Amino acid sequence: MKSPSNNEPSPTETDLQAIAKTLKPLSFPTRFAVELCADCNMACAMCHHPQMRRPKGVMPMALWQKCADEIGKLKPKTEVWFSFCGEPLLEPDLLIEMLQYGKAAGLEAININTNGMYLTPRVAKGLLEAGVDLIVIGIDGFEKKTYESIRIGGVRETLYENVETLLAIRDAGNYDTDVMCQFIEMDSNAHEFEDFRRHWHAHGASVKVRKQLSWGGKFENNLQIPTDDRIPCPWAITMMHVFWDGRVPRCPGDTEGDEGVGNAWHDSLEDLWARLDQYRSLHIARDFEALPERCHTCKDWMTGAANRLRPRAEG
Repeated sequence: MKSPSNNEPSPTETDLQAIAKTLKPLSFPTRFAVELCADCNMACAMCHHPQMRRPKGVMPMALWQKCADEIGKLKPKTEVWFSFCGEPLLEPDLLIEMLQYGKAAGLEAININTNGMYLTPRVAKGLLEAGVDLIVIGIDGFEKKTYESIRIGGVRETLYENVETLLAIRDAGNYDTDVMCQFIEMDSNAHEFEDFRRHWHAHGASVKVRKQLSWGGKFENNLQIPTDDRIPCPWAITMMHVFWDGRVPRCPGDTEGDEGVGNAWHDSLEDLWARLDQYRSLHIARDFEALPERCHTCKDWMTGAANRLRPRAEG
């Protein structure tokens, strides 16, 4: 395939413009990220977590019940993610209880994003029995040296055994849960991707490939797209986050909650989402200069959509 000329958009730019056409005002987020726990057992090389200054804690069950009840009544198809600024499996029994409550409240898509180090057989079975729809495990490396240099604090043998056991329990029990092994593209791991894909497809897992986030401009990455081609940020347009203490930040780049709009303990999610419209409307109007300062250096709008590769027969 020939390289694009100076007058032709790159494939990445073309993909972004296709994404931009799908972005529109929403009465409620299509994705809702829940910070069950703000702490983490790892210090990954591309993650903002080691820089966090705000207090760490665990979300009370009552706050999750309030959120789940509202989502279940308003938009039960909203993708709910136990994810964001901490590792949810630090609180496995609470997570399982929250999954059970969410399903009882009518939520149709409850997902988990985890580093997988605490994904023991007991926890794996509990998550599957609770009806989790999707588990995404951040791995990013095939060889031990590569994995452990990116996922700092992880042990490659333990992680791989945990995920392989999860997949075996899922298949033996005929659970419907999709399991995705995530590979964030970086210069240090790109050469391992085919080995990574073959390994996890052979075990029945999907593979999720995505570009590295800048976390609101906190990290440099190799994405280089002309500012003239900037699109409204899909994260800001479609997604809402809630910290463990109920505070709602402006976007995933606002990891300290410096530009928050309120607290889910006191306000409805619908009202909080409406308050965030002041930022979404600027994105949709492409008035990027009027956005807060961190948006001027953030590259997260460049990341585009993840590529999800389903298992297929090899050979």
